[in-house]
Amino acid sequence: MSPTPLSLPMAAAPPFGVLLVDDQQTVRDGLSRLIACTPESLRCVGTAATGAQALSAARALRPDIVILDVDLNGEDGLSLLPELLVRARVLVLTCHGDGPTRDRALRLGAGAFLEKHRPAAELLGALLRLGALGRPAGQDKTPPLQGSSSPLPMAPSSGAQGKRDA
Repeated sequence: MSPTPLSLPMAAAPPFGVLLVDDQQTVRDGLSRLIACTPESLRCVGTAATGAQALSAARALRPDIVILDVDLNGEDGLSLLPELLVRARVLVLTCHGDGPTRDRALRLGAGAFLEKHRPAAELLGALLRLGALGRPAGQDKTPPLQGSSSPLPMAPSSGAQGKRDA
């Protein structure tokens, strides 16, 4: 029997802590509420609106997963990947779903890439799969799970939606 999108391998130990990084307050609020609907699997450990806030929060809160927007009010969110990836797995969630952006995120090491208009079940499933991989090698909180050194393949999605800072 194949697993449901929200099922986890037996070795995984949720809940996984999630840091939300997006410049839009409404997006952060919505994601936080969505994560709160999965209390046994995921928990929001914090939010950030800028790159500096994201790096500081990742160091202080030690999340298992970071949801990262590409455009942080004009700031390049993907430039944060090298430092975030030594602390957590990263899911890039964006309205910039074009091929070059997706390819750059993959080259920089993002574990998953989704567009903001995708169904919530896809986002939750991707978060749980990232969490089940364990923490990145060399991370300072807990060792990674066996076999967790390779990132998930990036899932292409199409279309784009506009966004406006709240």
